[in-house]
Amino acid sequence: MANIKGFETPELAIRPSQTGVEATAAAARRIGAFYNQAGDALSATGARVGSTIRDVGNVVEDYETHREVSAGSKSFADLQLGLTKKWEDTLKNADPNDTSVAAKFRETVMDPQLEEFKGNFQTERAQRWAETKADAFMQHMTNKTAADMSTMAGIAVQTNLRSVANSMSNTAMLDPSSVGHLLADADHTIGGVVASSPNLDPVAGARVRSEVAFQTKSAIVKAGAIGAIQKSGDPEKTADEWTRKYPEYINGDEARTLASNARQQIRARNYDYETNRRRAKEVAQDKSAELTQQYLIDVRSKDPKIMNDPTAVKILNDPNLTKTDKNNLLNYVDRQVKPETDSRISQQTFVGLLREMRDPNADPDKVMQKAWDARLTDPGKPGSMTEHDFNQFRQEVVARKTPEGAAIERDRSAFFKNYGTAIAGATYNPSIGDPKLYFAEQDARRMEQMLRTQGKDPHLAYDPASEYFLGKPERLQKWQQSMQLDLQTRAGGGGNGGGGGPPAAAAAGEPRPSVPPTLRGIAALSMNKAKTMFRDDATGDIYNLQGDLVKKGDNGGR
Repeated sequence: MANIKGFETPELAIRPSQTGVEATAAAARRIGAFYNQAGDALSATGARVGSTIRDVGNVVEDYETHREVSAGSKSFADLQLGLTKKWEDTLKNADPNDTSVAAKFRETVMDPQLEEFKGNFQTERAQRWAETKADAFMQHMTNKTAADMSTMAGIAVQTNLRSVANSMSNTAMLDPSSVGHLLADADHTIGGVVASSPNLDPVAGARVRSEVAFQTKSAIVKAGAIGAIQKSGDPEKTADEWTRKYPEYINGDEARTLASNARQQIRARNYDYETNRRRAKEVAQDKSAELTQQYLIDVRSKDPKIMNDPTAVKILNDPNLTKTDKNNLLNYVDRQVKPETDSRISQQTFVGLLREMRDPNADPDKVMQKAWDARLTDPGKPGSMTEHDFNQFRQEVVARKTPEGAAIERDRSAFFKNYGTAIAGATYNPSIGDPKLYFAEQDARRMEQMLRTQGKDPHLAYDPASEYFLGKPERLQKWQQSMQLDLQTRAGGGGNGGGGGPPAAAAAGEPRPSVPPTLRGIAALSMNKAKTMFRDDATGDIYNLQGDLVKKGDNGGR
């Protein structure tokens, strides 16, 4: 083996083996420092990146929170308004005695809507905001519903106790001796009702107990006093006794008022008794009159004249006619065979019935029955009426029940109200003045009919601007002069339907006979001397010397 000689260098103290290890360590230290530097650089970069990410995330969250809170503010305001209205509606329609109204509203209406509201937010801060708003509103509504329920409970208690007070007051009025017992029982009853109300707070309960107790006791005492006064022969003395006994509930003025009211009630009781007595008498009379009518019909049914008259038999057997109408019609059949009523009497009756009919408080049925009675009155007696006037009056009553008839009657009535005095004169005497108004009434109806047949409005007869106006001076003059003509007719012995012959001439040498009363007032009346007939030039109607219609006119113009 080759012998390799070693060199020793003690001065340098170099050992080969240690030199390699140190070199490796040094290299490692240098590499570690490099990696440390690289790690520090990466760590700084990561920190910068993380900070950037956090900043971006915060911006996004802030934006979303702001958006949710902004939108939520509007929706929460609407929610508050809606829930408040719903509670008011619930309270308005609730039974005051139902103590569960508020709890049911909170459980079934308010809580679900608030939970739904809170669930609409996503960010943490928006959720906290929504919970804060919901909790505050829930607390407010809890307090509000409790207060409202307390108010309702007070109303319910007062309503229930009012019924109790009414019952006790009625008892006191019927039995004044029970007032002492009722006053003692009132405190116990009111206390029990107030204490048993679960929603009535102590303050409200104390107020209700105090107010209602006084009102109830006062009502009991006053009712007892009224009952005692009504039963007393000396109301003032009894009122004074009750005032001294219960001064806290009845003062002097109230006692005097109670005494006065008691006297009024006594008078009212007596009045009611008298009214009921008269009413019972009227009922008995009405029943008797109805039976009398039936007996009259039964008697009339055996009358040979009626038995042989087909019309009368039909009247008797018509089930749709009332007993009154049957009697009127049967009497009408008898009246037809008697002489006609004097025209002057009929005119007065006709105008008088018109006056009654035009009264604002008139009963058309009662006035019509008076017309029936007038027609059925024997001729010559005051208040009787001719068949012609009766039929016309009946048509008037029937026409008034239609809109057109009522309208024309209003105009006609207003006209005669305004011009009646001018027609009849200031010194109007019904016994001789009625013919003037009668002729004017007849002429007015003829003018209405003429206008209808010519296709014109009948109201023109009462229109001052119309050429057909009945209030023109020349028309009024004709009606005003009819009185003198009537006196001339009387002097000549003429009449219409009263048994006299044709009207005599007003004076010797008069070229034509006098105008009969029924035709006076016709504005355009002419005389055909050859035929000795009168003609209404407005309608063409032809009349004989007695004023009877001979021929219907040809509706000629004016």
